Amino acid sequence: MKFDLNKFLISCSFVLDFIEIDILDNITNHCKKVGYISLKIGDSFHLSEKEKFNLLVFAILHDIGGVENKKKVSKGELEQAKEHCIIGERSIRNFPFFFDQYKNIILYHHENHDGSGFFQKEKDEIPLFSQIISIADYCELIYSSDKSREEIILEIKKEQGKKFSEDMVKKFIEISQQESFWLNLKDEFILSAVEAESPKFNLDYSYQQLNEVTTLFSDIIDSKSHFTKRHSAGLSKKAEIMAEFYNFSPEKKYKFIIAANLHDLGKLAISNSILDKPGKLTKEEFGKMKAHTFYTRKVLERIDGFDEITEWAANHHEKLEGSGYPYAFDKDDLDFPSQIMMALDIYQALREDRPYRSTMSHAKAMGILNTMVSAGKLNSKIVSDIAKVFKS
Repeated sequence: MKFDLNKFLISCSFVLDFIEIDILDNITNHCKKVGYISLKIGDSFHLSEKEKFNLLVFAILHDIGGVENKKKVSKGELEQAKEHCIIGERSIRNFPFFFDQYKNIILYHHENHDGSGFFQKEKDEIPLFSQIISIADYCELIYSSDKSREEIILEIKKEQGKKFSEDMVKKFIEISQQESFWLNLKDEFILSAVEAESPKFNLDYSYQQLNEVTTLFSDIIDSKSHFTKRHSAGLSKKAEIMAEFYNFSPEKKYKFIIAANLHDLGKLAISNSILDKPGKLTKEEFGKMKAHTFYTRKVLERIDGFDEITEWAANHHEKLEGSGYPYAFDKDDLDFPSQIMMALDIYQALREDRPYRSTMSHAKAMGILNTMVSAGKLNSKIVSDIAKVFKS
């Protein structure tokens, strides 16, 4: 399929901005804004279209280490900040972009011009892209604190020769003179601004190759909580087994596996205080938890060629008699792969440790699924097939 890198990248930005909920306490469009600022600064360096696209990729994904790192609450704040650079650098290697000539962009994006950063890199030891992302990140964080543009420019000037080079500060001041720069940073305009500024690239990818790419998202999702550390990976493996059991075509099989990889994307928007809660969720907490399937749909539906994948991923908490969420679909709205994913997700979850219970045996898990069949919630044939396929 023709894989639109731009739409995939924008979807990545939504996912990473979900992560900011636990880092900054709310969704701020942080990654999109850092991407936009970086592109505007990149223009002043006369980068090629390919270089600009790569800069945007690194800028949008600069906090990709934040999910796994955020869990480590025992570490100090500075140690966590350093570690998210290390984790991010490791994670980004799996993305389907043009990274061969770039090293340590994410690793060094918090380095300072004077050598006072985490790794004591200074001046030209810090890659150009890292320097651009650093000043863009700093600007966006100040911008989010409701300072005036004059105050933001003044604070960045104060960091000349310390955090940033003289040339980098000069280029930032140049772009900041445009009224459109500040208007595009507003939440209502930032998405269209990034889409307009981003160079356009497409790749020919098979669904098998896309499965390898989306496995990274599966790892990111699973790392969000200790109790879900194998959930997406486990579901993906079972999805592959069931797809082969039902003789899906190779393309349909890989679409189904991709849907399993991505089905819980929206959980990145759910606080760990809810995901890791050892007791029963309050009504308000459960309401927030239920929203994760809606978020999954909103991220995936932006990607061309993902229509079926979006349905199969986002419908995993619906039920055949209409009692599920978020759309209360019934059996007439849910195709066969969606119905498989619904039952398989429940089975996978029951077979895992959760904060409020230990893992269940196959027999006990099947007892719960069969009770749901009797209530008209799940497809009886699918549940019977799951019992046979995974009985050992």
